[in-house]
Amino acid sequence: MVARLYSTKPDVSFEELQKVIHGVTKKPYVLVDVREPSEVSEGKVPTAVNIPLGDVAAAFAMPSDKFIAQYRIDRPSEEEDVIFYCRSGKRSQKAIDEVARVDTSLTLRNYRGSWLDYSEKALNNKPLK
Repeated sequence: MVARLYSTKPDVSFEELQKVIHGVTKKPYVLVDVREPSEVSEGKVPTAVNIPLGDVAAAFAMPSDKFIAQYRIDRPSEEEDVIFYCRSGKRSQKAIDEVARVDTSLTLRNYRGSWLDYSEKALNNKPLK
């Protein structure tokens, strides 16, 4: 078993995500969609920033000024929960592992249900197979 050097909390549920994105929970957060832009064009969770999985490690290794210029948000800080999601939850866990290698100060969380769960519950859509 490999010891993790970064801070983790339990996975984020749909209910918790709803509270976060609608401002009910006051904890600061950054929501990161690690899907490819072509997937994001089908829809995304409100407030999410798209950083594709292939770019995520380099993005979180960037200095703050470059991160802001590239993604138009402040680089996540240790005061925030950084919540990752993808289509089904697998790539988001890979993103957490990659980010943890370049920045151990962040609290990294996974919305394991990801887009399939969100689109079905929040948008009343049937998930794409």
